[in-house]
Amino acid sequence: MSRCDDWFIPFKQEKNAYVRLFCFHYGGGSATTYREWTKGLIEHVELVAIQLPGREHRFSEPLLYNISHVVDKLCENFSSYIGKPFVFFGHSIGALIAFEFVRTLRRKGMPQPKHLIISGAKAPQVALKRAPIYNLTDSKLIEEIRKYNGIPISILEDEELMAIFLPIIRADFFISETYKYTSEEPLTFPITSLGGLGDDTFDFEDLLKWKEQTSSSFEYNLLPGDHFFIRSSYQKVIRIVNQILYHEIVKFISIN
Repeated sequence: MSRCDDWFIPFKQEKNAYVRLFCFHYGGGSATTYREWTKGLIEHVELVAIQLPGREHRFSEPLLYNISHVVDKLCENFSSYIGKPFVFFGHSIGALIAFEFVRTLRRKGMPQPKHLIISGAKAPQVALKRAPIYNLTDSKLIEEIRKYNGIPISILEDEELMAIFLPIIRADFFISETYKYTSEEPLTFPITSLGGLGDDTFDFEDLLKWKEQTSSSFEYNLLPGDHFFIRSSYQKVIRIVNQILYHEIVKFISIN
């Protein structure tokens, strides 16, 4: 049985924190993706990263292939973290999981985030415009993965390492590529979308369609870099995230 601290990894804890930032990793990634963010975030913010099964300390656990199973498990383990206002950040498949997690929380009558930050992902109502790759042979899948520039060539060419990573990557692509969007009422809090100027994994217009998912404010930012601009434009990403967190801190203090 998984424990709460299996799913939620607190990288930055502050006794006097006003807001929690939950970060959802990209396909093939892990919670460690966000460990370095602890150095860049403003004060009075806690950073909690999501850790899906089958990676790092959860390596021995079965991988999940259904987004509903993922978000249901997250909901089961979320009650310990609802004591403070919170913001969600998700990159790529992490954005999709964060979005569906929000909607599941709403259906269950649980607290909602104050802001949803979407990074490197098309809007969920937009159908996949390319052929799926989760069902390709290992060699073909590796060819497709190269296009994302997310894994160093030295790892891509290491057969032993790729034997470990490929099942994880395949499972995550299965989740995103077999996802079926169902229409619901728009969210009632702001959404901010981030995209890479050189990201050709989806159309720019489909990033803007996140606007349809909120009845509140919507903003977008295009930053230098490809699909993994959260690395190449790290400082710009952190600056935007900090601006949102600062706004939530000020709002929290003003009403308490």
